[in-house]
Amino acid sequence: MPYWFDFVFWGDMLHGLGLMRSGIWFLIFDLYSKRTKRQANSNLSDVYQYDSVPNTLRVQVQQILVDAIGPQFAANFYAAGAQHKHNPDAWEFIHKALCKEFGVHSLRGKQLALANVVGFIGNAGINEFLDTVEMCCTYIIKLKMTSEHNRKNVGITQEPDSAIDEINYRFREACLGYQIEEGKFIRVDSQFMHQEVVKPAIHILNSEEFSGPRSEFLSAHESFRNGDYERAIILASNSFESTLKVVCDKNRWVYQKGARATDLLKLVKSNGLWPDYLDGSFDQLIATLSSGLPKVRNEAAAHGQGAELRSTPSYVAAYALHLAGAKIILISEAQKNLSKV
Repeated sequence: MPYWFDFVFWGDMLHGLGLMRSGIWFLIFDLYSKRTKRQANSNLSDVYQYDSVPNTLRVQVQQILVDAIGPQFAANFYAAGAQHKHNPDAWEFIHKALCKEFGVHSLRGKQLALANVVGFIGNAGINEFLDTVEMCCTYIIKLKMTSEHNRKNVGITQEPDSAIDEINYRFREACLGYQIEEGKFIRVDSQFMHQEVVKPAIHILNSEEFSGPRSEFLSAHESFRNGDYERAIILASNSFESTLKVVCDKNRWVYQKGARATDLLKLVKSNGLWPDYLDGSFDQLIATLSSGLPKVRNEAAAHGQGAELRSTPSYVAAYALHLAGAKIILISEAQKNLSKV
C-alpha cells in the first residue's frame, strides 16, 4: 500500500499531501480553486460523475504517463548529439495498438507517437480518453517486470506502482468515477457497495432534516478521495451518529449532550425503532453497530499516534464509509416503518 503523509510547506502558507511508494513520491496541493469547486459540487446526487473529463485531469494524466513511460524525442534532435534518454519503442507500440483498435492511421497526425497519444488524451471523448489511458496503464504495469536500471535508461522517472496510484488519486480528486484495477478501468458505481449502499445513503440524506449527517457523509467521501483516510473514518462515524440523533430528535427521544453511538443505539432500541420480535437478531446487530464503526473510529483515527507514526490504510477507510452508509439506510428505513405504525 502507498504511504500518505501530511506536510506543511513554506511555513503555514501552503498545505499539501504526499504519496510515497518505492522511493518515488509526488505532492498534492489543496489549492483555493479546488476547495471552491468541492463546495460548488456539494449538492450532487452522487460523489462521482461519469461523462465529462475535466481539462485539469487530462493534463495531469498526460504528465504522469510521460513520467511513467518515458519521453520521446525527434530523430534529428537525438542524432544531433543530445544525451537525453527516451523510450520511442514504447510510444510507437502504444500508438499503433490504439490506431488499430480505433480503425485510424494516426491519432493526431503528428510525427512523434508520444505527441499523437498524449495529444489525443487532451481532447478525446470520455470513452476514447479511458481507452487510451487504460492502454497506457497496461503498458506501465508490464514495466514492473523490467529492472529499475532499465527503466531509468529509457528516461522513466516515476515508478509503475506510483504512477497507477497517482492516476487513481487524480481521478478521485476530479470526482471522475473510474479507477484502474488490475490494468482495467471500472466504473465506481459498478461496484456493488457503491451502487447499493453509498448512492442510496446519499439519496436518503438529501432531505433537509438530514442536512447535518449528509454534509458529514459527503465530506467523508471527499476526504477519502483526497487520501486523508483518518479524517474519512472520523467523518463517516460522525455522519452515522448524527443520523441517529436526527431520528431521536424527530421522535422526541431525549439523549444527553455528547451521547455516543452506543448510547444512541440503546435509546432507539428501547423506544422500539425496530419490532420486538426482532430483538434477538437486533441484539447482535446492535453489538455490530456499536463495536464496528465506532471501534474503527476510536482505534484507527481518534486516538493519538503514540510513539510510532501510524497510517490508516485506504481499505479501512472504505470499510468505514460503506459501513456508515449501510447503517444510515437501516436506521432511515426503520424510522419510516415506525412512522407508519
